[in-house]
Amino acid sequence: MIVSLVQALLLIAGTVTLFVLQRGQDRTLAITFLLFAATIVTNVDPLYLWLDPLFGGFNVVTVISDCLMVAGTSTLLWGVAKAVGAARPWLRNAIVVTCAVVVVVVVVAFVVLDKPATTTTFMLDAGQHPAATVYSIAQTVYLGVALGATGLICVLHLREARTTTDLVGLWVLVLGGVLGVVRMVVVVVMDLAHVAGHLDLTHALALPYDVTTPGAVICVSSGMLLLVIGHQVSQRRRSRRVEVALRRLAPLHERIGIDNAYPDSGDPATRLSRLIVEINDGARRARQALSDAERQALADAEAALDVA
Repeated sequence: MIVSLVQALLLIAGTVTLFVLQRGQDRTLAITFLLFAATIVTNVDPLYLWLDPLFGGFNVVTVISDCLMVAGTSTLLWGVAKAVGAARPWLRNAIVVTCAVVVVVVVVAFVVLDKPATTTTFMLDAGQHPAATVYSIAQTVYLGVALGATGLICVLHLREARTTTDLVGLWVLVLGGVLGVVRMVVVVVMDLAHVAGHLDLTHALALPYDVTTPGAVICVSSGMLLLVIGHQVSQRRRSRRVEVALRRLAPLHERIGIDNAYPDSGDPATRLSRLIVEINDGARRARQALSDAERQALADAEAALDVA
């Protein structure tokens, strides 16, 4: 319970942080954090034991939280793909269709199995039923494959990391993907062993399960947070370079720049682009040679604009 409580607190804090950091931006990763937080929070034992009876007392909260985890993993895969520039329409469609199929399978398997009364050890209590095995394996395989795919996408885009924070975040997500795949194998073996009556094997794999499950959640959550923080750091660096370039070019623009009557813009990068154009136009009209320092300032400004 202590591990679940710590995970819940970390995820709640991360959710609030992401929603604040991503104001006015795409919030796919923040929504992922929210779904993960809801999954973990509802599985904190005291809360679960209070909440589930309100839904009928037959572990309905379990299937709800598991479906939230499936949805959260889906948004994670898509969010990371977008964050590293790997989002494609076919990937989005594959995620949506696969997620929907898994949720249907999970819900149907849950409905048909003989459910025990409210319990915080649902699969241990119901795992001897074949339907429970289908219920667990369907979501476990999807989670493992999705986390593995997330880790693979991160590996393929390691060279594109713009900051150390980005790089660390990608590697942490890779570790989360590895733990997710290992957890998938462990859980599938445990489920098959349980339904076959080999409880000794199920108990033997309890430790790997207890390590990989929170490990995957913590690594994935931390990696997401680091990616967003890294993006914010990169954005601030780019903004500072643009502002410095604007200040350096101001005297040169006053001397030879012309007014092209561009409309006002609150975007520094747009203003810098227009400033460069007006300086170049003015230099051509006046046929004045720029000094080495002025040419360097113009080159630095163009470089800052390329980064921005």
